[in-house]
Amino acid sequence: MADIYKYTDTEASNLSLGQNGCILIDDDVEHTGPYVAITALTDAVVDVDQCDMSWIDDVADFTIPKGVTIFGLFASIELDSGTVIAYKAS
Repeated sequence: MADIYKYTDTEASNLSLGQNGCILIDDDVEHTGPYVAITALTDAVVDVDQCDMSWIDDVADFTIPKGVTIFGLFASIELDSGTVIAYKAS
């Protein structure tokens, strides 16, 4: 995982706003990050078994409803269905 303390306040703010770019994910392949946010363009089911979300304990697959953004530090993302924009951390 990235060291969140290595950024200045401005850099950290820019990261959270997606200033390092983003990718569109609309398949069921693992996409390696790290990513700082995920925005669902359609209802999207995240396949937790195939993602590196080690910072979450005992979580099952979950749905991100259309239009919702979740924040965190995601080492990788894999969907079972749906379309998302994943914002790069670096």
